[in-house]
Amino acid sequence: MLLKENIPYETEQVNIDVLFEGAPKRMLLSKRKERFIQLWLKIHVFFLTLFHYRSFKKTFEVLAIFQDFKKKAFGKNGKRKFSMKNGKYWFGIHLPPFPSKSFNKYILTELHRYVPHKSPINAFQQVNFAVTTKCPMRCEHCFEWDNLNLHETFAFNQLQEITRVFQNQGLGHISLSGGEPMIRFEEIVKLIGEGDKSTQWWMITSGFNLIEEKAKRLKEAGATGIIVSIDHFNPLAHNRFRGHQDAFSHGIRAVISAGKAKLLVATSVCVTKENANKEFLIKYMVMAKNLGVDFVQWLEPKAEGHYRNRDVELNKDQIQIMEEVFEELSHNPELRDFPPVMYYGYYQRRVGCFSGGKSSFYVDAVGMVHSCPFCHSADFKITDWLEMPSIGREEVSKCELY
Repeated sequence: MLLKENIPYETEQVNIDVLFEGAPKRMLLSKRKERFIQLWLKIHVFFLTLFHYRSFKKTFEVLAIFQDFKKKAFGKNGKRKFSMKNGKYWFGIHLPPFPSKSFNKYILTELHRYVPHKSPINAFQQVNFAVTTKCPMRCEHCFEWDNLNLHETFAFNQLQEITRVFQNQGLGHISLSGGEPMIRFEEIVKLIGEGDKSTQWWMITSGFNLIEEKAKRLKEAGATGIIVSIDHFNPLAHNRFRGHQDAFSHGIRAVISAGKAKLLVATSVCVTKENANKEFLIKYMVMAKNLGVDFVQWLEPKAEGHYRNRDVELNKDQIQIMEEVFEELSHNPELRDFPPVMYYGYYQRRVGCFSGGKSSFYVDAVGMVHSCPFCHSADFKITDWLEMPSIGREEVSKCELY
C-alpha cells in the first residue's frame, strides 16, 4: 500500500511550509456522491448514444467497444477518478466538463471512431499551440530547445486568426504553451477574452510570474485552467532541472494563485530515469495533494529537443513501477484523496497514441505542425493552413510514438 502521511521535503533554499501557505484544498466528494456521479455519467452516455444512433443494437455495440477501451486505457474496470470545480465534474485535463454540450460532442466524436454516425463531430479534439519562443528557463528536457528565444513567429492578429480557425472546426480544447506563455500574458488574456467561450482554454506554464491577480484575470477572461510544470518535490532539484534559481517558487505560487482564482489546476512532471521509482512518485503525489491540485500529469522523457540523441527513455522495469503506482492511485479506495493522474504512456502502450492524425496535434513556437511535442514530424506551417478550406486529419502525420 502506498504511504499516505505527509513526507518532509529536503531543501536548503525555501521554507516549504511558508511557500505552501494558503493552498486551497481539492474538493473531495463522499463515496456515495462519487458513485452517484459515475452512475449519472453512465446513464447520460447511454441515452446520448441511443439518441444519435437511434438503434439499441448499435448503442450496445459501440458502448461495449468503448468500455473495453476504458479498461485498457485506465486499468481494472475502466473507471476514472474525477475532480469537481465550479459546479462541474472533470474526468481529465483534455476533456470538457460533465455535464455540458462540449462534453456531449467530445463523446460523440470518440464513439464515431468505433461505429460511425451522422451527427457533427470535431475534426480534432485538442491542440497544443506554442505561442511564443521566449522563455526565462533552460529546462533539461525542453522539446522547444532549438527554437528558444528566436524572434517571435506570430503577431497577435495571427494568433487570433489561427485560433479562430481552430474554433470554427469545432476544436474544443486549446492549450497555449511556448516557450513561456506568461511572457505574452496581456495578449493571452485578450485572445481568450475575445475567443469562443465554448472552447476550453488552458495554459501550460512554468508558473513564471503567475501571481494571484493575473490568475484572476485569466479566469475572468474565460480561461479553464493551467498546467504548471513542477518536476520535483525538492526545490533545489527542480531548480536545477529547470535551469532557474527560483523555478520552484514560481511554480508553487502559480499553483496556489490559480487555485484561489477557481481555475482548474494540474501539475506536470517529467519522470526521468533518476526519479522513476516508487519513493519519488509517492512523495511527488503527496506534494500535489497538499497543493490541492485537480490533476497530475506524468510524462515520460523522450529523446527529442534538448534530449535528442541522449539515452533518456525509461527501461521496462521503470515503466512497470510507474504503471503499478498509477493503477494503485487510480483504483485503491484508500487513496481516493489523491488527485487523478493523467499518465499517457499507460494507455498509449495498450490502445495506441491519439495524437497527430487522430485526436490532437502540436504547433511549435516557429509555427510548424507536428504529430505531438515528442514526435517532431514538421508536416507544414500552420499559417499555410489558413488558406485551406478545412482541417483534415490526413494532413498531420500519425504519431508513431507507440
